[in-house]
Amino acid sequence: MTARRGSGRVAVAWGAVLVTAVAVVGVVVPGRSEAAAGAVLGVNLASSKGAATGVGSGFLYGVSQDGAQPSDALLKPLGFNAFRGGGHVTRGWVGDGYKYGSGTRTDVNTVIGQARRFTAAPYRAQYQVILSDIYGNDGGQPSNTVYPCANGDCSNWVAFVDAVVGELQASGLPFAYDIYNEPDISVFWPGGSVNSTQYFQMWDSAFRELRRIAPDAPIVGPSFAYTPQARLGQWQTFLAHVKAAGTAPDWITNHDEGDVDDPVTVAQSLNSVLSSSGVGSRPLSANEYQPADRQTAGVTAWYLARFAQSGYTNAMRGNWVCCLSPNLTGVLTQSGGVWAATGNWWVMRSYADLTGTLVETSGQVGSTAISAAVDAGEKRAVALVGDSNGFTGGVTVKVSGLASQAWLSGGGSVKVVVDRIPEQAPLSAPQVVFNQTLNATGGSVSIPVNFQATHDAFAIYLTPGTGPAPTPTPTPTPTQQSVQIVGTGSGRCVEVPGAATANGTQAQLQDCSDAGNQRWTYTSDKQLTVSGNKCLDASDQGTSDGTAVIIWDCNGQANQQWNVNADSTVTGMQSGKCLDASGAGTANGTKIVLWSCHRGTNQQWSLRS
Repeated sequence: MTARRGSGRVAVAWGAVLVTAVAVVGVVVPGRSEAAAGAVLGVNLASSKGAATGVGSGFLYGVSQDGAQPSDALLKPLGFNAFRGGGHVTRGWVGDGYKYGSGTRTDVNTVIGQARRFTAAPYRAQYQVILSDIYGNDGGQPSNTVYPCANGDCSNWVAFVDAVVGELQASGLPFAYDIYNEPDISVFWPGGSVNSTQYFQMWDSAFRELRRIAPDAPIVGPSFAYTPQARLGQWQTFLAHVKAAGTAPDWITNHDEGDVDDPVTVAQSLNSVLSSSGVGSRPLSANEYQPADRQTAGVTAWYLARFAQSGYTNAMRGNWVCCLSPNLTGVLTQSGGVWAATGNWWVMRSYADLTGTLVETSGQVGSTAISAAVDAGEKRAVALVGDSNGFTGGVTVKVSGLASQAWLSGGGSVKVVVDRIPEQAPLSAPQVVFNQTLNATGGSVSIPVNFQATHDAFAIYLTPGTGPAPTPTPTPTPTQQSVQIVGTGSGRCVEVPGAATANGTQAQLQDCSDAGNQRWTYTSDKQLTVSGNKCLDASDQGTSDGTAVIIWDCNGQANQQWNVNADSTVTGMQSGKCLDASGAGTANGTKIVLWSCHRGTNQQWSLRS
């Protein structure tokens, strides 16, 4: 990690300074709990919670200077609806000697070029212009920088606002203006003294000049790094001042980049302090979210699931690989010289399928969050599931209220597809881990979801079934005894070497035969038994990659329970990890271990009678 923050961005030359800011801003949530294995996450299709608006589908920088990249093929599927940018091409006003020179003009033209694409169809995104970045105070400004309204003189700052905003308004494009980014962080504002006399002079003079030359443009702010939960007094002082001065922003902006700032509770705290201050409610924008050390598919899904239920109007991902690389804040990666999707991209792609009407869910259970929407026009209901704390294990998603959506379950069944989205870069597609038609006559269905790895995310799709669901046939059932476990990659069988029966003997691959040490029974308790009373066992109840898979006296514990999955994997109930031929080996004697699931052929198995 090189840094925090120039607007949530990486700035290599300023790494030592910015890392300090990370340590200060991170709000540690003590005792944050994981969901318990076996927990039930609820979705009620009969209880509407308003329109699905894709809150969270925005970005801080992360596109090319001219706005042409990334391509529509990578951007349009994400439901992109908000963007924040403005600087980083040059040193701006400061670099031009505090006048409207070539550097500032370049930054302004960059904004206009990007906005021509993003504010038009099909995106129609809100473009928040960070004026302080165009000024040059983006975290990399020189030590002798003259900050706005130094010594009470705001004339040069007002001239900057006039020149820059005048040019932007002349373009005829719709902009929202963000006066100053993270003034409560010392790399952006002297001492981080956000509520100082100089700060309020800067704010008020910019606000009034914006109202004069762009009377219809939204003014957003204060873009504090700290939430009201972390610094309530800071927010109370700011709001008291802007109320008295008549300079309250049209939108309230803040950053949810602490560890972990929950969008639901932060929005509640913002609305509370707005009410108590007398400023009144107004649109909320989390114009940076998700900390640098939590850029995983599972955490991204958690944020989006929480944003959907938060009351924010829009939100933009913070950028820790900033700024003019078209990586969409890191959800794209370079592969073979082209930009490619990652697990994070697929999470955002799946979230874009939450269209129509949001429905009631259990919200957050432990550290696992779920949001869902139903769309009669698209003939689907979609749920997104993510976890903020590295949970592994199985949960159940219970979808009720099916009778309220006759188009979905009127035939007596629903088709359910579960996509597992691993933390992987690049990732060509999610992994389908469940694809079944379920009986819906009881008004609800229960769907198993297994977090195989600590950063998994899941998208669940329900579409109309074609009639009554078939009676499910377990694969295999206890009556299908004496099956071989055959590796797809090797063509060899899992066996107990030498027909041993001693506890602790590690399973291995071997040429298939009719020997009893290669014959397994999958019981109703999800055990794989051999030689009568021996069970396939994760040694010492291990859950880490490389844990030996052995035989042991059957004892009913979770490390002896296995899911035989539709995608040809066999996963441990306790660990969520896959039965794996070690080192992708195919030779006789290759040991069997646990490993994080990746769908390689050394993790795919068929059960053969």
